[in-house]
Amino acid sequence: MAALTRMWGAVAALGAALIALAVGAAATPWLAVPMLAAGLGQLAVCVAALRGTRWHAGLVAVPLALPTLLWLGALLLAPAEASSLPFAPLLAESTLALGAAALLLRRRTADDDTSPGLMIVGLLTSAAAVAAITTTALAGTHAGAFAQPHGEHGIVVDAEHGGH
Repeated sequence: MAALTRMWGAVAALGAALIALAVGAAATPWLAVPMLAAGLGQLAVCVAALRGTRWHAGLVAVPLALPTLLWLGALLLAPAEASSLPFAPLLAESTLALGAAALLLRRRTADDDTSPGLMIVGLLTSAAAVAAITTTALAGTHAGAFAQPHGEHGIVVDAEHGGH
């Protein structure tokens, strides 16, 4: 079960990282730099967890909790600038990141030999849950506002107005 918990935590950290990077890319510079750094740190935590590397609790908790602390601190210290931050994506990022931290920092009692079939089911279930949350959250970011709508590829011609 420890391997499944680690996988679920790693996939949740990946989803949180994608949201943190998307939000950080459009934030004001004083928020963007630490948000992007935290997103990269969350990616590093994800890769380490997938590889089975055990890091010190601080190395896992800091990048996973930093975006949550940043946007909550911004709400308290600079509410005018914080109002430009997308609330729903940051709430989704916090949920994934703090959930990942809880899963990855869980004390291991013993490494079990999880069957490959169970690992595949664990990967599929965690990926489906995190993809649903992350995709919805990314649509609410600044980058999501400029995303190509699904089903529309290439140049779209407006035949109704005929170019007038």
